[in-house]
Amino acid sequence: MTLRLTITATARPEGNGVNVAWAYPSPGPRPPVRVVRRSGRYPLDPHDGTVVGDDDTGHAADENLQGETVYYYGLFPHTGTPPDYDADPHNRASATATSPYDFAGQMYAALPAVYRRFDDPSGVLRRFLDLPGQELDRVYSLARMLLGAHDVDRVDGALLPLLADWIGWRTQFGLPLDKQRNEIRFAPQIYQTIGGLDALGSTVARVTGWPSRPKEYVHNVARTNQPERLNLWSLIRTGAGELTDPKVASVNFAYDGRPSVIRETDGGATVFYHTHRLHGWDIWAKRYDPEDGWGASEPIVDRLGIDKHPSATFGPDRVWLFWQSYDAAEGDQARWRIWYIQRGGDGKWTDPQVFGDEDTERMMPTSVKDADGGIWLFWRERADDGTWRVKFNRADATQRWVLDVNATFPLDGDADPRVEDDMAAMVHPSMPNAPMWLFWTRQEPGGPAGQTRRTIAYRTKRTNNPAVNDWSTIKTLPKDGVGAYHDRQPFPMAGAGATVDLLWSTTRGGGTTVVGSTLSGAGPSWAAPQTVVPGPFTGRGPAAIDLNGQRLIVYRSNRSLDYENGALQLSDSRYAGTTTVLASDTAKKDRRGEFDDFQTYTYDAGVRGRRTNDNRIARDTVGVFLTPDTDDPVQIAAAIARLDETLRDFMPVTARAVYIAPDPED
Repeated sequence: MTLRLTITATARPEGNGVNVAWAYPSPGPRPPVRVVRRSGRYPLDPHDGTVVGDDDTGHAADENLQGETVYYYGLFPHTGTPPDYDADPHNRASATATSPYDFAGQMYAALPAVYRRFDDPSGVLRRFLDLPGQELDRVYSLARMLLGAHDVDRVDGALLPLLADWIGWRTQFGLPLDKQRNEIRFAPQIYQTIGGLDALGSTVARVTGWPSRPKEYVHNVARTNQPERLNLWSLIRTGAGELTDPKVASVNFAYDGRPSVIRETDGGATVFYHTHRLHGWDIWAKRYDPEDGWGASEPIVDRLGIDKHPSATFGPDRVWLFWQSYDAAEGDQARWRIWYIQRGGDGKWTDPQVFGDEDTERMMPTSVKDADGGIWLFWRERADDGTWRVKFNRADATQRWVLDVNATFPLDGDADPRVEDDMAAMVHPSMPNAPMWLFWTRQEPGGPAGQTRRTIAYRTKRTNNPAVNDWSTIKTLPKDGVGAYHDRQPFPMAGAGATVDLLWSTTRGGGTTVVGSTLSGAGPSWAAPQTVVPGPFTGRGPAAIDLNGQRLIVYRSNRSLDYENGALQLSDSRYAGTTTVLASDTAKKDRRGEFDDFQTYTYDAGVRGRRTNDNRIARDTVGVFLTPDTDDPVQIAAAIARLDETLRDFMPVTARAVYIAPDPED
């Protein structure tokens, strides 16, 4: 039933009340009408306020009200038992209750006494003054109300658009009065956030009532001067084998390399990594506590030049930290060298020293402690013929290098071991016949004929004597099919019993992710790789350490930072750098056009300089991803049109908004 009434609401002449009258459309039924009163806004339903009357008389008297106050009435015709109410928003009225100031009595008292003395006993003169007196009471009440016209809570709802106009606020007439009051009340604070995400989110919610997520497309524009940026992330593998959600450890970025991690005597861990600063590349460190999480980052090697690829090892009584360094300021004498420092029990680092002679070019150090407390160091060294070879030596408990002449990584029979990159050493105390393991990567045939792919190779050494050539033959990590993917950056760890746990980065899923496998059995054989860091974000350079029954895994990634800004759910990909689109990476491609698309593209200038809602990849574009509460495309388009008109007032003139709503057919 829909019944529109003709309604009038007027202040009662005697004050402190309102008379409500209504007329039924003719011809038509005359059902009972429930009259409901509220202050501040109109009632939304027949139970939302104080019931003034409920009959079909056509009028209701609302008494004992506060003077100089606006009251709002909703009329709800109903039929049946239980009653079925008609909540037509047109059946509304408002009125201001006046106060009885008795102007008639004051005028009567101001007359000369002779007039009052000879007044008719029935008070004709007094009753005559009631005519102008009641009108003066009404005018005076309305005048006093104007003193509170600036009070958002008390002003008549019909005057709210005037208050909004004074401060340049667009009134949304479709909102209830209480929400219009709130908008005006908080408009000054919202104006202070113009150009920010807070203003954008609140404006979308105010105009449409829908949730939204903003996305700044400036981070999706490819920059030739900013390569893919890999920050430091971590996750925990629990004792039950479950993986926690990744957490950002540091946004001190690099685009290559892997961190090095050691377990401290207090049960925590320290991670060493290189990162780029204004003056070059430095070595930084970051502490991890199993209870408190990540601490603050601090520089360990902070100087001009390039200091990269740290390798840290906890010796018997000190920490050794090796890294490679290059200083272009040396001119013709510049070359890659390996440096090292030590940290004793006092927690202080020694001054940096060059490992070996300064004229030999060395790089890519990797170190490990053996079961006897010795420190092994492997590195790549340029020979006199210009080729690169792997060298190694061992420092005993007295810090003396055992070999006067560094040992050379032996051939595999007559074949070159081809140690090209990504060396990682491990000592396994539970394997008496193979305590030392060395992993690396090299190019092997893979993919289409004539092509190669990075492959992980490894070999073992039987004793802790660097002078003895007891290295095994070289084996490679098995690959599926034709091996048309890259495996690199291995990180080995001693597993339970006589097993070896290996983490590495691979492109076998399309994108670069971190996987893990275990070498075990009588064979032994490698288990099928299991994903450790899933896509679509890049996962590279893993390192891990066991802490209190859990395994801390640290790696580099371009993963976006997700966080909340008030009610807004934001995804910040500014730290990802320029992420190249790969045709083989389906996980990334499927996100094209979505909110979590973090890939970068060339600038979208539109067609002939004209941009539409589909031209998003630009530095000045902000995407507004909407979640409508309707599937009606007409309603969605109308809401977006209203939003676009209003949002211009709350965005910088240098920015533009595009609106993305889900396809109702999806």
